[in-house]
Amino acid sequence: MYRLTLYEFQKIWRKRSFLFSVGIFFLINLFLLWYTNLGNGRKPELSDYKEFQSDIQGMSESEKKEYLESRMEMLEGVLFVRDILIMQNSEMGNIFAGEKLKENPGMFEKYYEMYQTSAYLRYTDSLDLEYALIDELYEEECKAADYGEYLQSVQESKAMLSQISIFSSQDTENFSSRNIQKSAEDYEKLNADGIRWMPSKAIVSTLESIWTDILLILISFLFVGGLITEEKQKGLFHIIRSTKYGMAHSITAKYLALLLHSLLIECLFYGSNYLFFGFSAGWCDVTADLQSLAPYMESSLPISIGSFLILSVFTKAILMFGVCAVLTAFCILSETILLPYIAGLIFWIGSWALYRFIPPASKTAVLKHINLFGILKTERLYGSYLNLNIGGYPVSRLSLSWIITGVIILTGISFGFLFFVRGKGMQMKDGFKRFSFPFRPHASLFRHESYKILIVCHGLVILLFFTALLGYRNLTRKYTPSAQEQYYQSLMLELEGELTEEKIRRINAESERFQEAFEALETIDEAVSSGSLDQQTGEAMKLKWYGTTAFYPAFRRVEEQYAFISENDGEFIYDTGYLYWFGILGNRVTFDFLLLTVGIILAFCQVLPMEYRNGSWRLIYASQKGKRKIIRCKVFVCSLLTAVFSVLPLIFRYVSVAKAFPIHRLFSSVQTIPAFREIPPFVTAAVLIGLKIFLQIITGICLMLAVFLLSVWRKEYVQTILFSFLILCVPIVLSVLGFRFAEWFSLYPVYSYGFT
Repeated sequence: MYRLTLYEFQKIWRKRSFLFSVGIFFLINLFLLWYTNLGNGRKPELSDYKEFQSDIQGMSESEKKEYLESRMEMLEGVLFVRDILIMQNSEMGNIFAGEKLKENPGMFEKYYEMYQTSAYLRYTDSLDLEYALIDELYEEECKAADYGEYLQSVQESKAMLSQISIFSSQDTENFSSRNIQKSAEDYEKLNADGIRWMPSKAIVSTLESIWTDILLILISFLFVGGLITEEKQKGLFHIIRSTKYGMAHSITAKYLALLLHSLLIECLFYGSNYLFFGFSAGWCDVTADLQSLAPYMESSLPISIGSFLILSVFTKAILMFGVCAVLTAFCILSETILLPYIAGLIFWIGSWALYRFIPPASKTAVLKHINLFGILKTERLYGSYLNLNIGGYPVSRLSLSWIITGVIILTGISFGFLFFVRGKGMQMKDGFKRFSFPFRPHASLFRHESYKILIVCHGLVILLFFTALLGYRNLTRKYTPSAQEQYYQSLMLELEGELTEEKIRRINAESERFQEAFEALETIDEAVSSGSLDQQTGEAMKLKWYGTTAFYPAFRRVEEQYAFISENDGEFIYDTGYLYWFGILGNRVTFDFLLLTVGIILAFCQVLPMEYRNGSWRLIYASQKGKRKIIRCKVFVCSLLTAVFSVLPLIFRYVSVAKAFPIHRLFSSVQTIPAFREIPPFVTAAVLIGLKIFLQIITGICLMLAVFLLSVWRKEYVQTILFSFLILCVPIVLSVLGFRFAEWFSLYPVYSYGFT
């Protein structure tokens, strides 16, 4: 049996097509883990958690608490300063600012200089992200620190119920009272002695990746198909059944091979998840109690974090084996290829719908948690505590989940044995009607090559997929103007256009306001130095003027444009939007370029190799100019597609930037903007945008031509992909990892050129 099981397992895993598919899914999983955790201005990056993890390494629990409390106090103080400065921009806000300053004496002076110098930034590059990170970790630490009180509250609820039951036994004969008693019994064996708090980001992200589960489901479909469907198509079941131990031994070996596959593939994918987040977000002490991680504090299991990981992956594997066992029975019975896979998709989609749409507190909550998708969420199964109401009695969700899993496994194996032994559905139907569009004859080479590139080579699907990734990355990015930027934006939008007497008076009035503030501060400093004012009174008097001088650096940008326009003519332009759009400010566009490169490689890697693979060139060689015209047509079609695809990131970035920083005056000379001072005066913003679009298109076409040249060299699309990734993507990946010099071995400098 051992040798037969090993044969059934190796029969699938030794296939190049299956290994290639698993490899592709594995790379897709890693890519999606990386992509969905990229910083987008709304959430901290994984490296921020890793740096924090490294800072608290070796600290005691009290030291961790003190460190987080000090960081929270500092960030709340800096946020207070920012809020005061924003409120002082208006007359009504100035009144509220005064009230806030009276309610929090000394806070503004304490954190004003820190706000000005950005000394509060330790892990991220913005105040909002820094606060979001520390606030998240502070809440987790507080939950872990209060774990002893949480356990005590569970036991106190039971004690209170016992006191009530002395007077009325009816109050204890319902689900709520029974649930309280059962909870107290389940938590009784736990204590807070082994709690060692640490950030939960790495463990939570490892297990809660829906993409990993989806990819594993697809791989299970592939394995079951190779295990059953291919043999049915070849009619091998009739031969197997005629041997002495053909029926029982064969189907048993198939199920054992399926179990082995489920365990191996789950360990492979979730092991890679753990390694990815461990290197990216920091490693956890897997020997600590599970309740050390705040999201899993409600668990009633006395296990370590490492045991929790192993148990979760094992449960996912067993559940996957059960579903695949049922799918195997369908494959044995079905006489068509698609029916088993349609049934499998219905099972999973139906389970997801039950889990997603049934309210947790409804009467049908049992169906929400006890289904395929609910059991697959092992982080909730083992990381939280829930008893379900079954006939007025609390029954553990964990126990019910294992019972349901066992029923699924027994059902699949039983029906699989039954159908195989009885010889049901041993032969596949020969005919299979495929859906197809009606054929319309034409002689257009352009249309024919477009069809081959977009449909046959799956170029359309690939380009749409990467367009969605680029759109998601750029359109979900959040730009938050600082208080100084809000002042600058308000003033510049008021001044935009040609210089007029009214605008000159407006600028002079602002200049006089700042001059007055600086003189007042100087007068107060002199009074403090001479002794006529004490230090505390002087600092209190400075508060009003600090609210004005904080915006002077932003006003200097206005004065810089005003000085240039006064000497050289021109128009005021609010330039922040242009600086973010062209990549001069904000995050680098390295990830956009990497996605663009990968999309072009995958979309066009088969365009020429498909002709070598099918032997089409032998026919084309017979014509005088056949090959040249076809290659020219392929290049033209791919260039059009690349041109559109290359411009999309710029369009998405414009939509995202313009929400926070309006982009106006497209037909004004960009020389007014200090960053573009070296550009000739006749170049307008619209012309500069056109040049930027041209550079994007040229870069994309160069990448496409490089893929073409590599495909001509290798004449095989897999090798074309490998060499393209090596030559075109590796320098960008090295740049992302911090080796900035590597980007000069790519086209990124051309792609990111900002005309500065």
